[in-house]
Amino acid sequence: MQGALRARRRRILLAVAGGVSASLLAWWVMPPLAFPIAGIAALVLFFSSITGASSVPADQMTGAEGEYRVLQELSKLPDDHVLFNQVYVPDARLPNGRRELDFVVVGPSGVHVIEVKNARGLIYVRPDQRQWPLAHKAGCGGRPGWNAIDNPIGQVRAQVDALDRWLLQHGRVAPIQPLICFARPEVALQDRDQADVPILTTGELVDHIRQCPDQAPGAVGRGVVELLSRHLPQPAPATA
Repeated sequence: MQGALRARRRRILLAVAGGVSASLLAWWVMPPLAFPIAGIAALVLFFSSITGASSVPADQMTGAEGEYRVLQELSKLPDDHVLFNQVYVPDARLPNGRRELDFVVVGPSGVHVIEVKNARGLIYVRPDQRQWPLAHKAGCGGRPGWNAIDNPIGQVRAQVDALDRWLLQHGRVAPIQPLICFARPEVALQDRDQADVPILTTGELVDHIRQCPDQAPGAVGRGVVELLSRHLPQPAPATA
């Protein structure tokens, strides 16, 4: 973010210096040209100031918005649920040595690992395929367009496996359930009952978690919360 801000400042300074120099040169050589050149310089300065004004990549911005929607929904859970966001679990199978989990919810029904997706449109769930077809509007009055998203089931299962191994290494055993949540309101899910992992929209999350049967006694949940709070490099958990 700081690098983007520095680059933006450099663009503005260069635009100012170039505009002033060009205007002075034009005034010295041919005064009538000075005013048009000054106007052009002002336009260059304006566009330099707005180009790259966002220091966050578009995909990261979309991801953050999706996670915020999910966070707002999960905050409706009862007080006996504890919520962790952006959990990093050690995983030697990855090049950077850790795996990111969007959300971990610990409650009476156990541990829920939630992978948040931000695709919009009509998504055809195909559990055994590498990609899922996605239909979306091509424009106002246009014909539907087609795209595809990567199958997220393997991703969330790998997250569950990594968390399970890490808990076992620290002497904790708890039932862990994977969830996939599509966060955007402009989404519809087709054939999701074919998957053995719950695939939900944001508005379905809380009811799904609350309706899961109790599987974790209080001591188990407290042990997991204490371990996550103490060992993982993240802020203290927020009580839902």
